[in-house]
Amino acid sequence: MNAVPPPDRRRRAGDVKLQAELRHIVESIYGPPVRRLPGLDIGRAYLGAANEGFPYGGDLVDVFHYGNGLTSFAMVDITGHGIHAAMHAGLAKHALRAYASRGFSAVESVRALNRLCIENSAFEADDEFFATVFFGIVDAQRRTMQYVSAGHEAAYVVASNAAMMLAATGPIVGLFDDDSAFEQGIVRLSDGSILAAVTDGFSEARNASLEFLGPAALVDVVERNRWCEAERQAEALTRHAYEYANQQLHDDVAALVVKVETDRAA
Repeated sequence: MNAVPPPDRRRRAGDVKLQAELRHIVESIYGPPVRRLPGLDIGRAYLGAANEGFPYGGDLVDVFHYGNGLTSFAMVDITGHGIHAAMHAGLAKHALRAYASRGFSAVESVRALNRLCIENSAFEADDEFFATVFFGIVDAQRRTMQYVSAGHEAAYVVASNAAMMLAATGPIVGLFDDDSAFEQGIVRLSDGSILAAVTDGFSEARNASLEFLGPAALVDVVERNRWCEAERQAEALTRHAYEYANQQLHDDVAALVVKVETDRAA
């Protein structure tokens, strides 16, 4: 006759199973890694403030290849933490994919996302659906990228001889119901250009003297790791913030690195 486990052991087993299911749900929001696309080497990295080892919050990096060889990149930092923020991150991810796949430009996609955030908050009586967003659409064959930086401060294109900050082209998403508040930038990419972006957990990492790391440190890390694959560069960015903060991050850090390859073959 099999013994029945005591209630506390059954409860612990149920908690472990629930945590595993939640982990699976959250990981499915963020999707599998994408390392290579035609003409592009892509790296993503995520480090939770508690060094959890998997994304569980509102920082999202998404890569989507669609249409006639176009690739969209979304970096979204949702207000808040935990499963609630992760759910909003998933909504933003799939909304941007849907808009892009319908042929929307980068600015049209972000304007539509802004309206969705506002209307979703009103419908669900939730006033916490705000986000900074960097959204770019790259044409690897033509070597161009159209982008919108909605309140996102840390995105750069690092070429062999210079680094260009991609300044904000609009406010944070979910705040103003005004399409004209969002504008679009166009960047020409060359062989070896590197697009690098991080969430504010990187720039706001603080050392023992409470000095912020700042967004410009991103360029130094990318330059030091220029000849590494994009995945290793992205990991170097999250690791740099973690070490700068003496392993005491106060916010999650997500990083995206896209290297434009000389060889345009898939």
